[in-house]
Amino acid sequence: MATTHTVLAIDPGSRKLGWAVVLRRGQTLERLASGTLRMDVKASVPERLGVILTELTKLFDLYKPDALAIEAAFVHENAHTALVLGQARGLPIALAAARGLPVAEFPPATVKRMVVGSGRAEKHQVQEMVKLTFQLAAAPQEDEADALAVAITYHRQPLPMAAGNDLTDAQKAWLAATQASKRKSA
Repeated sequence: MATTHTVLAIDPGSRKLGWAVVLRRGQTLERLASGTLRMDVKASVPERLGVILTELTKLFDLYKPDALAIEAAFVHENAHTALVLGQARGLPIALAAARGLPVAEFPPATVKRMVVGSGRAEKHQVQEMVKLTFQLAAAPQEDEADALAVAITYHRQPLPMAAGNDLTDAQKAWLAATQASKRKSA
């Protein structure tokens, strides 16, 4: 029987947040659910963060993922925008940490390279490859496609990000040491 592993993947944002729940069974990926959480752009930042927290809590409770994968923030010229994005990114990370789940962060270029083959791929190329990977009837919208791409990247990593039956004792020891090191540096 193939080992299963579920990840909740996030393309963070304070106005639109892409999310995807993807199951890996052996080497096969299955999209369980995905979508885009859209916040009222007229709402204040605290109100939008409250919506994100509420909706992500529901996703964690419903799907009970084994790990969180999230797109890393890129350097933004606008300090206010970068700060708000950082706040929006912090919510799923905190929710995962509170549940004892491992968190994997991937730079946008890594996600594009893993899914399309080029770190400079265009959004429409990512959407098309996600459509093909999950055999979808239509390409998902950008934020949802990005979250699905983060999930693909997570599951295609050479070393599984969460301890499980797939890991050798050496891999488990390496993973534990890496996580302990991250906790100490935080």
